[in-house]
Amino acid sequence: MPKPIPTKFFDMLPIPIIVVENVEDSLNHPIVYINPSFTEVIGWNILDIPDKEHWWKAAYPDPQYQKVVERLWEISMESSGLGNNNFVIVTVNIMTKHQGIKRFKVYTEHRSGLLEGYYVVAFEEVIESRAAIF
Repeated sequence: MPKPIPTKFFDMLPIPIIVVENVEDSLNHPIVYINPSFTEVIGWNILDIPDKEHWWKAAYPDPQYQKVVERLWEISMESSGLGNNNFVIVTVNIMTKHQGIKRFKVYTEHRSGLLEGYYVVAFEEVIESRAAIF
């Protein structure tokens, strides 16, 4: 039986977090928890994105960009396996529910050290500064 998800801990984090169940025989893993920061910043809730397939369609609605992100993800997974890094980090554009496209650095665990049977995905919004030209 999987460990309970420490929602109080994730609820207090100021960055968007989702927890995904790692289902061995499926590529479409269910999303089992979304913290309040995720809904506030990115907008989607668990009814909108109950699993990985729904997330990919919502976050990357352009099929061509979806393929780019998928390939970037595959390359990052392959290269992270070369070291002792338990995380994959990619920077991508994500379609939010209410605020259009925003850029995020996405951190994904291979396997959670905290939650056996799950993995955690964290989103850090990338705010690109534009220096004024004088």
